Amino acid sequence: MKLNIKKRIKVGEFKVFASLPDMGKVGGLVSAYLAQNLRSEFIAEIISTEKPWVLYSDGMVQTSAEIYRIYYNRSNSLAIFTGPSQPQEPIELHNLCNVLLDYLQTIGTIRILYGAGGYLHEQLAGAPRTRGVVNKPQLKKLLKKAEIEPIGNEVKSITWFNGLILGLALERDIPAIGLFGEISETGAPQPLAAKSVVKAFAKIENIKLDTKLLDKQYESILEETEKQKEPSRFRPGLR
Repeated sequence: MKLNIKKRIKVGEFKVFASLPDMGKVGGLVSAYLAQNLRSEFIAEIISTEKPWVLYSDGMVQTSAEIYRIYYNRSNSLAIFTGPSQPQEPIELHNLCNVLLDYLQTIGTIRILYGAGGYLHEQLAGAPRTRGVVNKPQLKKLLKKAEIEPIGNEVKSITWFNGLILGLALERDIPAIGLFGEISETGAPQPLAAKSVVKAFAKIENIKLDTKLLDKQYESILEETEKQKEPSRFRPGLR
C-alpha cells in the first residue's frame, strides 16, 4: 500500500465523503459524482498492490494494482475518496481504510465522515429512498432532521469498505454517517439510488448539488436495456 501526495494542503475542520463500488455500484457512483461535479483538487492517491494474484499477458506477468484517489473541494471543505473497485482481501481492505484515515488526519480535523452504498430492498416500489446508519448516538438527530429513516433491523452487518470505514472512524473518535440508497437488484449500476444518496447528503450539509448527470446515466442504462429486449432485425437467409 503506497500513498502518493500530489498536492500538500493544510486545512482546518473539514468533511469527508468516502465510498467505493458495491451492490448496484451505488457507493462508487456517489463518490465519482461528487469528485466530478464539485470543483475539486486531486491531492493524493493510494496505490494498492496487495493482491493474491498477478496479471498475465503474452508470456509476461506483472503485479496487479488498484489506484484510489483523494480530492478536496475547498468551497465546501470536503475531501472525497473514490476508486474503481473494492479490495478483495481483508488485510488489504483494513490497510486501505487506515492509510486513508491516517493521511486525512494529517491535513486537518475531520468534523464528520460520510460513507455510501446500496441497500437491497427487493420489493422496492417507486423512487429509491436513502436509509442511514451512524456510529455515534447523537448523529441520529441529523438523520431525523433530514427525514432519513434508519436501515431496518434485518441487517446485522455492513460489509467491505462502505461499512468498515464507519467502524474504523469510530475507533478514532470520528463521527460518521452511512447513507445507503435502496436498490431492487444488484447486477446493474443503480444511478437513481446514487441520486437519492446525493440528495440526502446535500440536505444534511445544506449543499446545492445538481443530479442531472445521474438522471442521464439512468436513461442510458434504460435505453441499453430496451435495446437488448428488442428482437433482432436480421433473420437467417440469403441476401
